[in-house]
Amino acid sequence: MTPLILSGAIFFTLALIFYSIGIWNDYCHKKLKKWHLTMFALGVITDTIGTIMMYLHVGHLIFTAHSISGFLGLFLMIFHFCWAFIAIRNNDLELQKTFHRFSILVWAFWMISYISGLYLGLSGLGK
Repeated sequence: MTPLILSGAIFFTLALIFYSIGIWNDYCHKKLKKWHLTMFALGVITDTIGTIMMYLHVGHLIFTAHSISGFLGLFLMIFHFCWAFIAIRNNDLELQKTFHRFSILVWAFWMISYISGLYLGLSGLGK
C-alpha cells in the first residue's frame, strides 16, 4: 500500500468518524446544534483530503461506480453542510425538521462509497 493510499484511507476513516458523530447525534436528539456543523465540516474536509490523495495516487480522474459514488457522496456532504449552515444561521426550525431525515439518506449514500472503497482496497482491486 502506497503512502498516498494509506493516508487517503486514514482521512476517509476520519471523515466517517466525524460525519457519523454529527449525523447520528443530530438524528437521535432531533436538534441541530453548532457543534454538529463543526462535525459536518470536519467530515467534508477530511473526505476532500482523502479524495485528493487518491487522485494524486492515480494521477488522473477515473470513472468507475466507486469513484462516481464517491464524488456524489462528497457533493451531497457539501450540500448537507450548507443546508445545516443555513438552518442554524437563520434558526429555521422547518428546515431543521426535514434536515434530520435527509441527513440519514446522505450518510447512507456516503457509506456505500466508503464500504465499496474498503472492499476494493482489501481485495486488492483498487491498485
